[in-house]
Amino acid sequence: MKKISLIIILLSFLFSENAQIFDGFTYYPPKGFSYLTSIPKDLKEYGNQTFTTDKLGEWAVIIASTGVFIAYDEELIVQAKILGRKLNIAEDDKTTEFFRILDLPIRFPTDVGSAMYFIGDGWTHLGIAGSFYTYGRFSNNNRAMQTGYQIMQAMASAGFLTQFLKHVTGRVSPFRSEQIIETHNGEEYDRPTDKWTLFPNQIEYHKNVSSYDAFPSGHMSVCMATFTVIAENYPKNKFVWPIGITAMSLLGFQMMNNGVHWISDYPLSIAMGYYLGKIAVDNGRKAIDESAHGPSFKITPIIHTDLSTGISLQYRF
Repeated sequence: MKKISLIIILLSFLFSENAQIFDGFTYYPPKGFSYLTSIPKDLKEYGNQTFTTDKLGEWAVIIASTGVFIAYDEELIVQAKILGRKLNIAEDDKTTEFFRILDLPIRFPTDVGSAMYFIGDGWTHLGIAGSFYTYGRFSNNNRAMQTGYQIMQAMASAGFLTQFLKHVTGRVSPFRSEQIIETHNGEEYDRPTDKWTLFPNQIEYHKNVSSYDAFPSGHMSVCMATFTVIAENYPKNKFVWPIGITAMSLLGFQMMNNGVHWISDYPLSIAMGYYLGKIAVDNGRKAIDESAHGPSFKITPIIHTDLSTGISLQYRF
């Protein structure tokens, strides 16, 4: 029996890819810079999945909700500021640079408002991805490592797509737009004036980015993608979506309060983040196929969560 166990263990390590099974899916260790090299493939798959006739209902909801929000955008910004003042949440972003890495500023929040805004910051999601990957690396957990990689993959794809759309739609950020002074309960508020410049001059765009880059929201898209990846990989953890929805609600409110985004920037961003997160997950794991027909024989090396090893022998007929 000991000899058989030793042979099984040795056979499992003859395979370069150590598979691990979690919740009906096989996970392999992530490789190289796949989270970057997969961007073209992910964007192509996004188009294949979303621009189909069965998604017409979803697109109708996105377009309708965006249109309704656009009609009330300016007033909703004012209402967000009114609520922010009642709750003593600053309108200004008070995120502060603490140090630099390779001349990149590392900024962190210093009050409640900047902490809410920081929920959508790229450093936050890189930190989440890095935490999953580091935990998986030291605990030999492929699912955790893949989760970290998938978050970075979804971030990269969402970042590329949102930047493309920003450069096309040219929507002004609320804080950068022309302001109209309104008085509510004796207090003055700046009411922004919405403006779109479709296909803006790219030189002017880069000189005055905030005058053109509101739609859609990269912060919201990346946030949605991150929680989608985590929820898909850990379906038994029911707290993921409640935390995610709460986080995105706080982020969405504060981005209106500090004038970075209009509420109509969110529906498309959320939908993009969801599908790009799902695509990243699908690329990082394989469903165990129980419906295959015809005779087949398959040997799969397995490392379980308790670090016990072995091989799976499957014969279908």
